[in-house]
Amino acid sequence: MSRWCRTKLFKLGSQLLNNRLSRNGFTRKTKLPKFGQRQKGTVLITVVLIAAFVIVLVVEASKTITYQKQLSSNLINRDQAYSYLLGMEELAKIWLKKAFENTKEETVHLNQPWAQDDITFPLDGGGMTASIRDMQSCFNLNTIAVASTGGERGGNDPNARGGGNNPGGNNPGGNTRGGGNNTGGGFNSATGAANETPGQKILGQLIRKVNDKTEISGDALATAVRDWIDEDTIEAGPDGAEDAYYQALEFPYRTANGLIAHESELRGIKDFSQPLYNLLRPHICVLPDKDINQINVNTITAESAALLFAVIDAGATNSRSITLADVSSAISNRPEEGYEKVDDFLNEFGEKKNDIGESARGMLEVKSSYFQMSAKAEIGKTRVAMKTLFKKDDENNFKVVSRYFGRE
Repeated sequence: MSRWCRTKLFKLGSQLLNNRLSRNGFTRKTKLPKFGQRQKGTVLITVVLIAAFVIVLVVEASKTITYQKQLSSNLINRDQAYSYLLGMEELAKIWLKKAFENTKEETVHLNQPWAQDDITFPLDGGGMTASIRDMQSCFNLNTIAVASTGGERGGNDPNARGGGNNPGGNNPGGNTRGGGNNTGGGFNSATGAANETPGQKILGQLIRKVNDKTEISGDALATAVRDWIDEDTIEAGPDGAEDAYYQALEFPYRTANGLIAHESELRGIKDFSQPLYNLLRPHICVLPDKDINQINVNTITAESAALLFAVIDAGATNSRSITLADVSSAISNRPEEGYEKVDDFLNEFGEKKNDIGESARGMLEVKSSYFQMSAKAEIGKTRVAMKTLFKKDDENNFKVVSRYFGRE
């Protein structure tokens, strides 16, 4: 059979088969139309875009979940560390009370049980350290504006600035700069400036000792601190600074006109730089009582000999008699249980002790009533620091005066 015949028979058979299927209800499947050459990658691109979108959603959801998980963990650790520090605060109160109950000593010195550095307590997932410091081994900045005596002018004139029968003690914020309870000093009619307070002299001398390369005098800086604290708006001298100075700055603010709450306030006072503040920080502190200006000669360390020298030099009758080396020697020769009396400390200077004035002697003490606990807790990657100030009463009870959270 020829090829032509075979082809005809095949076509005829196909037609008969299609007719038979049609009569029985069957139809042949229609072929899908073929895409053009330009439409072949459309489906692939669509699939890739959908996959990329889903991946982005999954990644962002994973980041959010991880962040929320870490945040929750940090908050839990912070609250737990906070609770640990409060517990340490209560433990410090008990420790201080027992330390003074178990001794008949009336003095406070560094050989007593409370005087320990960095006591470590292990915790689950971290640890905690604490130490206690005598806060009368540093200079209380709030004593700067307290005057001991009146000034040169006075009499019965109600407008006088201290001295005479008008010490300014009952004028808490007027124009008088008297002694008594007023936060000011006498007034020097010759210079037109307020007389230096004992605290001013001490701070000025301390600044000169810790930073003798500064272009600004220690007396000028001390005057600026006095103006920051005192309740009036009259500059204490040509180097003083009241509201008018600070309000003229690019970012204006006003003076505190009250007690300093934290020693870091010095950074906001005229001409106090960060390097100078870092040098002063080991020697200064802030107490809520402006009348506490005594330095405990039993707890001050050799590193703070400059402070003790500043106290003695500020009230010395002969400022060249006693040197910083003499003060350092008196600290080094201190007995293990401290000096029993201030006179025992003064005897270390030999005949030079006669050059120490009464005002300086009145600022030396062998007892203390303020203590500070510095504690740090670390749990995981969370760190919390706290400082608590305690006040000791005559019955050896300790109460919390202030509490500060933040960096060390």
